[in-house]
Amino acid sequence: MAAIADYQWHDPLMAFKCPTLDEGASGNLQIPNAGLMIDMRDLSENYNQEKQATSFYIPVEQDQGNGSEVNGPKVLGGSPIRSTSGTYIQQSSNECLVADVDLDPSESGFYLEEDVDLNQQTVTSFGGLSIDTQDSARYYDAPFDCGNIQFSNIHSQKPDIERHYVCIPSDTSSWDVTHFLGTYWKMRSPKIVLSVISGVRHFKPWKNLRLKEQFQKAVIKAANTTEMWIVTSGLDGGVSKMIGDAFREEKARRISNRTQQSMIRPDAVQKFQKLTLIGILPKDGLKYGDKLDGSEGVGLRNEGHQPDSDKYELNPDHTHFMIVEEEDLDRMFFTNIRCTLEKEFECQLGRPRRLRRVFSWGSDESNIHSFNNMHPPNDKTIPVIGLLVQGSPKNVEHILFYLSNKMPVVVLKGSGGFADLLAFAYQETQERTDPDFLETFLKPELIKMICKSYPSDFKDNDLARNEFRDKILKCVDLAQEEDQTFMTVVNMQGWDASLKDLDKYLLKALFKSEKQVASKWKEQLYKNLQLILDWNRPDLVQSQIFQRDDFAKIKLNKELLEKALLKTDREEFVDLFLDHGVQIHKFLNHKKFKLLFERPEDREFFTTVCLEGALNFSSVEADQPLQKEFLSNDLNRLIYKLSRIKDFVQPYELSMNSAGLYVSNPAVAERKALNCLIIWAVLMNRQKLAKVLWQRCEEPIAMALICSNMYKELAKNCIELYLRNEMEHNANDFGKIALGVLDISFRDSSAQAYNILCKPLPDFNNKTTLEIAYDANYMNFIAHPCCQKWLTKKLFGAIHVKEVHWGIFRLPYWFKILASAFLIFPMFLWINFSSGSLRRVKGITVNDSILMEDEEEDAETDSNDDDEDAVLPSSKSMLENELSSMSKTKGLKNVKVKIRSAMKSNKKRHFAIWRRIQLLWSAPITKFWLTQALYFLYLGLFCLAVLWPTCGNLTLDLLVWLWTAVILTELVRRTYVKHQKYKTVSLFGQCAEICFILIFLVLYLFLRIIPHWFVYANINAAKTVLSVGLIYSFYRLLGTYLLISPTLGPMLVRMSRMVKHDFVAFIRMFLIFLISGGVTIQAVLYPNYPMGINLIKRVLTRPLFAMFLTKIDDLDGSPACNAYTNANMSAHYCLADPPRPEPQLPDDIIQCSVESVGGYLIVIQYLLICKLVLVTLLFAMFALTITKVDKEAGEIWKYQRYALIIDFEERLCLPPPFTLISYVTMLLVFFYNQVFVCQKGCRCCYCCKRQDKVKTKKNTEKMIHKVQRIKQSQDYNYWQKCASEYITTQENELEKNAVVNKQTEVINSLQEDMNFQKKNMRLLNNRIVELEKIMLSSRMYLENIYHKLDKTDVFGVANTKGQIIHITARQSPYPGTRIARFPVFDKYVPWEQVYDVYDPKIYTKPKDQFCEDEMVFVDEDLIQLKKLQEERDRMTEEEKEALPPLVKFTAKWNAVVTYRQESHTRAIDRRSWISFDNQPHRYSLDPMEIPINSMGRTGLRGRGVLWRWGPNHVIKAVCTRWRHKYSDNDAQTGFLYVEGKRVLEFIAIKKLGDEVTVDSGSTYGLPGGALHGHISPYSMQCQAFMKDVLMEDQEPKNNLDQSDMIQYFAQFSANVITPVRTPVTQLPSPVSSATQLSSIQPFLTRTNSRTSLRTHGEGDNSGYSACLLYKGYVDDPRNTDNAWVEAEVWNFHYDGGDTFDIRIPEDSSPTWKEVSPNVKIFGNEGVIVQEAAKIHDAYH
Repeated sequence: MAAIADYQWHDPLMAFKCPTLDEGASGNLQIPNAGLMIDMRDLSENYNQEKQATSFYIPVEQDQGNGSEVNGPKVLGGSPIRSTSGTYIQQSSNECLVADVDLDPSESGFYLEEDVDLNQQTVTSFGGLSIDTQDSARYYDAPFDCGNIQFSNIHSQKPDIERHYVCIPSDTSSWDVTHFLGTYWKMRSPKIVLSVISGVRHFKPWKNLRLKEQFQKAVIKAANTTEMWIVTSGLDGGVSKMIGDAFREEKARRISNRTQQSMIRPDAVQKFQKLTLIGILPKDGLKYGDKLDGSEGVGLRNEGHQPDSDKYELNPDHTHFMIVEEEDLDRMFFTNIRCTLEKEFECQLGRPRRLRRVFSWGSDESNIHSFNNMHPPNDKTIPVIGLLVQGSPKNVEHILFYLSNKMPVVVLKGSGGFADLLAFAYQETQERTDPDFLETFLKPELIKMICKSYPSDFKDNDLARNEFRDKILKCVDLAQEEDQTFMTVVNMQGWDASLKDLDKYLLKALFKSEKQVASKWKEQLYKNLQLILDWNRPDLVQSQIFQRDDFAKIKLNKELLEKALLKTDREEFVDLFLDHGVQIHKFLNHKKFKLLFERPEDREFFTTVCLEGALNFSSVEADQPLQKEFLSNDLNRLIYKLSRIKDFVQPYELSMNSAGLYVSNPAVAERKALNCLIIWAVLMNRQKLAKVLWQRCEEPIAMALICSNMYKELAKNCIELYLRNEMEHNANDFGKIALGVLDISFRDSSAQAYNILCKPLPDFNNKTTLEIAYDANYMNFIAHPCCQKWLTKKLFGAIHVKEVHWGIFRLPYWFKILASAFLIFPMFLWINFSSGSLRRVKGITVNDSILMEDEEEDAETDSNDDDEDAVLPSSKSMLENELSSMSKTKGLKNVKVKIRSAMKSNKKRHFAIWRRIQLLWSAPITKFWLTQALYFLYLGLFCLAVLWPTCGNLTLDLLVWLWTAVILTELVRRTYVKHQKYKTVSLFGQCAEICFILIFLVLYLFLRIIPHWFVYANINAAKTVLSVGLIYSFYRLLGTYLLISPTLGPMLVRMSRMVKHDFVAFIRMFLIFLISGGVTIQAVLYPNYPMGINLIKRVLTRPLFAMFLTKIDDLDGSPACNAYTNANMSAHYCLADPPRPEPQLPDDIIQCSVESVGGYLIVIQYLLICKLVLVTLLFAMFALTITKVDKEAGEIWKYQRYALIIDFEERLCLPPPFTLISYVTMLLVFFYNQVFVCQKGCRCCYCCKRQDKVKTKKNTEKMIHKVQRIKQSQDYNYWQKCASEYITTQENELEKNAVVNKQTEVINSLQEDMNFQKKNMRLLNNRIVELEKIMLSSRMYLENIYHKLDKTDVFGVANTKGQIIHITARQSPYPGTRIARFPVFDKYVPWEQVYDVYDPKIYTKPKDQFCEDEMVFVDEDLIQLKKLQEERDRMTEEEKEALPPLVKFTAKWNAVVTYRQESHTRAIDRRSWISFDNQPHRYSLDPMEIPINSMGRTGLRGRGVLWRWGPNHVIKAVCTRWRHKYSDNDAQTGFLYVEGKRVLEFIAIKKLGDEVTVDSGSTYGLPGGALHGHISPYSMQCQAFMKDVLMEDQEPKNNLDQSDMIQYFAQFSANVITPVRTPVTQLPSPVSSATQLSSIQPFLTRTNSRTSLRTHGEGDNSGYSACLLYKGYVDDPRNTDNAWVEAEVWNFHYDGGDTFDIRIPEDSSPTWKEVSPNVKIFGNEGVIVQEAAKIHDAYH
């Protein structure tokens, strides 16, 4: 054992260098106290070829107890650690090292104690393991406060694992931090850094769980495929928590995987990349920030985040925390040090990595550079990528830093927040290029989106909002620079949105951001290719690497191929590398090939199944190196055991080919290397890789069959059922591949297919494809029509049986063959001979000979292809015509060529008679029928010998014995030849047959022949032996004669299956009943039968024969036995009495049967079970087997047919017993060659013979090379084309089968997208609805404005249908409610105008909400009554009786109904005051028999707040006077004039209740009242005026008429003749007669069809006038579609003065209002007042 040379001490660790090892040095390197031993022989053996290396240091710990004394190094961590995964490389005379590995030690097969944190295990050069417990004594000189955080799990009392943390002041330089990471945390730069940029306060959980799961899986996939750091905010919330949860699940999966695998095989633990999740966050934002002061073992427990708190907790699933002590509290969620740290991560950290050369430059001198002379990589070699997910406004600074420093950023559009804003701005600027787009659209839209995304952040701070918007636009401006793109947007909202390919987007973002430097583009290309290979993105190789313009200058080297082969799931990379010129034989030397078996990612299958299972190795560890002679010994032995191919791998030939010293040629070297790699893929259980490599092999069918056979054999060594099923599936898969390629070739070119079947393959021990298929036991392949057709040709050999019809007779072909063989002359009639079989050269097939003949014919023809392709003349006359028409020069020459070709093509080869006889007798079909014919003769003689009486005929016996001996001799010879030539054919049946025939011959000789001279044998024994031999001889026909028949052959397969399976199962079941039935029947029927051999024979034979013959005559028993038994065998017969001797029974009693009931029962049950149940069951089993075997019986027969044809091909021409002639001929030839040929000139003859052999060999080689040259001139990649075509077909089928899954995924994505689009459509629809509402409102407002400005006519009052369009009746809300009317424009007011979307609301004020005095006058709710009646109509009678009766309400529309109510008479007038064509108008009813407003739609259905359906009559009074001007002392100075006209003023009262409208702008209206019918209208007017204006409680008479009302209002005139204060109750009665009417006739005048009543006076009248101002429809805000107001309005004008100022109380609400264009009173009553002003020619 080599001693340790020296130690190198480092504080606080020490390391030592390995001693020098020579080429043949032996010994082990042992680390004391660590349990670690390294076999140095393997190290020097396998890795001497490496040239570059670094020192190898093993971390050890100094024993502090002995001061400076060293007891030996030991590994930190406490427990022994065993490693076999290190890769050692000898560098110089005094150093050895390990290749850099950076794996998670906990996942690499090392066994650590449970209290060791997985994240505290730092990977170093040794296998990569050292354990960092973060001892406080070790970090006493650390520049920052650091320690461990121990998170406690609230669900478990067991403490969770510890995490590293470090507190960093805000003014610390980034270099100091990275130096701390490399020095104290022993961290080494990864291959890529991913910075996840997101906020916590604005984070919104993802509603799409599918995208969330895909995001987490994509992050874990990226972390597992390459060495990567992931940097987050480290808080327990938002995106950092999502990633932490994913890491926690991944670690749990690894621990479970490691635990399960270590229980089965402790050394086969799967290896993973180390997970590194770093959180960088401010200290002031933590709940427990004061506890993190650099102390060790800080115990923390997360209790959850409070919604209103600005303090957060750490996520316990992060591995490292970098806590920044920042003073600026406004930047709590973003720190500048994180940006600078991530920028610093681009530089190398910790130990540098070794770069291997993966490119070799072309032969161009400008590109020839040594790898060592390449430019050293820049310090910034680690790519850092930002990933923006949601985000907050403060993250914009982070993105700006990245883009300003030209660092790539990936934005997840659809995640929300700042990410959506940035993606929107970036995509809009990419799509829109117009100059005004930024100011007119993008900036305003961004402000809207910012306000919507962050409503509280920028609520009162427009400057901050605009600054945030400008920073977003600045990010967009920095996103691109020339050919570089630093921002990549990934859409998560489309139907094809998927985050499974997040690694693809990250890599594409990285590549787009790279700047092409002319001096370093090769290094960049190398790094990109490494990342793509690590992340397993072959699609990016094609798009980002191979399609570059400068890639043509680079040639890929073998190192990339090695890495792709060692990593799993990199098949597409291997395919791409091979497509781009990587040569396998240049890569695959014997050391590399051995390395492929030692260092793959997953070696467990190879060690357990192949080495331990197939080769019976002892326990092989996962990282155990293989023996030096593994390739030449163990691997070849393994391949032979799995595929029956010897010496498949030639290690030194691989190395010679790799070095350029080709054994044959580069093509053969590439083919052999490819075959070796395919076998390696199969042994590693890499089926996909094996398929990829298989597509490139030159013998795809044979290789696929070999792979199928290997998988079948490997399945036998698999213990686990799932693995066995997988191997069987792989075997069937490769078998189908071989069958598919053969089918394609057979359909394309049958000659090529026949050629590949019979062609000896030098790479596979010169086996043919059919032999390999037979080895693989692949029946479907041999059953293929191509193989069967080839077998049929092989069966017939060089002969062809012609069909010659003899009328109605048709002779079978076996008769023609036998007749031609024995009679010779029929051969000329029935047999044709082919010449293809004459050329038999080793290594050249029949197809090759055809190629050679075609080459010879082509050499004789002219090179003019057009003339050669001309059609030959078919007759002599045509030939003469052609000769006469052609010239004598070139044309004649061409004709001669055609004649020669035609003569040659029509020429038939004639063979000599002896040659024909030889071909006929050597054909396998002839041998078969001759053998069968002579064998039938043999059986006839054998039967005669067996039947010969007594001792037999000696001559006949000798003839049969000798014939049988010849058969045995031929069988032995055939078996030996078959064993030498066809080692794959099973010989067990032949050997068993040899043994049986040999025993039979010995017994035949001693029992039948020798007794003719010596008497010692038994005649019956001889007969028995002969009978057994005869039976076997007949049974042999099943295996020879029947197998050739296409009908009987499959039937024989079915029969063998039934016998082997069903009949054996039946016998096993039948034995149970046979033994039980035989014993019980014998015991019951023959109770006195004595013990002996006869008893056992009767027990076994009776139940067996009962299956065929039913013996029941002994069931009744013998009378003598029955009588004797009844008389002598009493109950005391069997008493145990020792002195009493056993009684002797008579002989006739012993063998007779006894009658009993038990005998009947036992025999009956036995016969029922055996004859009915078991036999029926046997038939059912046979039928089931036939059904199962029917599908494959034909294939099995075709498979067995191959062995039969091979057997007859190897037989001699003469069948037994004529084989003796062949044997004698063979002996004579042998002795002739040995004795008579070597005479005096023996040496000369020998030399001549030797020269002849050499010459023959040379000719053969020349012929082979000629065939190869012909093949090379053809399409040499024919089989590769067939393989590619088959793979393409299979891929298309797989795509078709995967269409359903893809469609399901697409449908799910479309559903999600549809839901998202529905949401957007709902938002858009809401906005459109709002816009429509705004448009409707605007239109309504415009119409109202138009109505206000239009003064051409008075609107709102009309007594004619269609004269006006009501306006106030369409205003919202409805008085007394908040109900909005349905919008109705002027166009759609008339009912005649179709308004399809008109759907107004229904409102009817409940009756109980009216005041008590009015309640009796209110109509019932007809609509509600209709609904209640419909509901009751659907009820049963019982349900109706339980409910109170409905209120009955009937109304007579368009009529006056008078009825007496209590003591009063009430007249309800439901007629309308509206006229049409000067005729009273009758309003219509709707389908519910409810009146319809004649003036058009109002936007509301129902009765509203009115008291009646239909017209609601009211009476109004307009009391007017002239407006006076007053001086300063309140004296009248005259009338008020405006625009030359006097101004009127009128009395207005204050409205109350439902009549008040907000929109009217005034709560005043005209005095008047509703006409309920209990008093006259004029009485109602007087009563309302007294109550509302004069504030008097007196009530007038109920029957006042017009004159009474006029006289009542006349009393308020200042110049009235009548007494001023006449009581209202004393007013004269209404005018009821013509006399009275004539008295007031002078006062009645008509002006503009209005009635004017004035007081009579002489000269100077009183100045009082009364007129009916209006009677008809009123545009009232209370109107609805079913109820409206109609008014009768009177004007009482006081031209000469009035007494209202005296009569109206001062504290009352009535007031005088001026008549003006803008007068505002209730509803549309201002129009009525303006109408009065128009009559009096006043200002209006």
